[in-house]
Amino acid sequence: MICILQVIIKFRNTLPNKPCFPEYITMTDKHRILYIVSTFCRYEGEMQNPWMLDNLRRLRDRGYKVDILAPSYQGLKTHDIEGFKVYRFRYFFKKWESLTHDQGAPNKIRNSKLYKFMFFPYVLLGMIAAFRLGLKNKYDFVQCHWPFPQGIMGLACIMAKRKAKPTFVLHFYGASLLLAQTYSYVKTVLHYLIRKADLIVCISEFTSRKVKDIKDTTTHIIPYGSPLEYKPLALPNNSTKQILSVGRIIERKGLKYLIQAMPKILEKCDAILNIVGSGDPPVISDLKLEIQKLNLDKRVILTGKLSNEALIQKYKRCDVFCLPAIIDSKGDTEGLGVVILEALNYGRPVVSSNVGGITDIIKHEHTGLLTEQKNPIDLSEKLLTILLDSDKASKLAKQGCEYAKSQFSWEKIMDQWDDFYTQNNEG
Repeated sequence: MICILQVIIKFRNTLPNKPCFPEYITMTDKHRILYIVSTFCRYEGEMQNPWMLDNLRRLRDRGYKVDILAPSYQGLKTHDIEGFKVYRFRYFFKKWESLTHDQGAPNKIRNSKLYKFMFFPYVLLGMIAAFRLGLKNKYDFVQCHWPFPQGIMGLACIMAKRKAKPTFVLHFYGASLLLAQTYSYVKTVLHYLIRKADLIVCISEFTSRKVKDIKDTTTHIIPYGSPLEYKPLALPNNSTKQILSVGRIIERKGLKYLIQAMPKILEKCDAILNIVGSGDPPVISDLKLEIQKLNLDKRVILTGKLSNEALIQKYKRCDVFCLPAIIDSKGDTEGLGVVILEALNYGRPVVSSNVGGITDIIKHEHTGLLTEQKNPIDLSEKLLTILLDSDKASKLAKQGCEYAKSQFSWEKIMDQWDDFYTQNNEG
């Protein structure tokens, strides 16, 4: 795939001078940035990576101009989302053009020969779109989110310029690093991209360590903030304790072990577990079987995906939040854990696993409690510690909320981005 870049360069001067995409008004901004992403909101109001949209809004408020290059979805054309220009590139026939969005592309590729084949036109046509966009516009930064394969597209965009090339940024979350653990060719490509990159951004210390396992390099750690505002709620006084878990229902969330912890919790405490979210049908089926096997039909509730208003009500009524994350069968785990930030923002004590980037947020016995992964006994004991001790629950909730506000507030994160772009702009 990298070799294709050399072919594209040979045709640099043969491309037309007329705009390759719809024109928009040129603005005077602090810096101009191109985000290259695998998924982005398909319509106004869609909750597709809400933290990214929050980040973009705040960059705009600080004077940055950001464009987005994203794959199409079933023929979706270039459009605007909240005033941001979203350039869509087509990569397959409209009916089947669904490699990205709704579920992670790696899972789709793993389970479908069609998606495996679709990956190659996806990368090639993404490279061409990025190259053409690089010819048309002058960017200060080209920032590739989920560097495999978006980093290859980013290189194509960089190569469109003979002079005054943009600063090439790779932004790591976790998915690309999981693929590198599984497929040697992905690791080889990422090694090449890291070597070519001007700057590397990671969302956590954990992610940074994983990047350095591929190639020892300098990284900038900039987390994302919560899409929720900092409005801590008073802890409820429930006679039947409410345990809450929120997020995509996938293997790495470890929800099976939380369900298995419930019988031990119920021996000492009247409680209900609410699991909020949608996800992989096989994982959901397994959870339902586990609930039936343990006779927990009235004690564990799978609510599905909820509206923001309904979700806030769940937070308001819950006594403790739990993310029992694990390192799953594919080696994947949490890069950071935005749902933990949400829970802390609402002033809820948190119990979570000692894996991945979670430890950047949860400091044991200070901002929450950490538990061993895949250990229902340890998980039940940590949850009972909070459920049966209101003073400890209040203390952890307060300290966790204060820590989230001081370390993960959007104001602090945007200050970090300001410093990042200002100090690393080559002109």
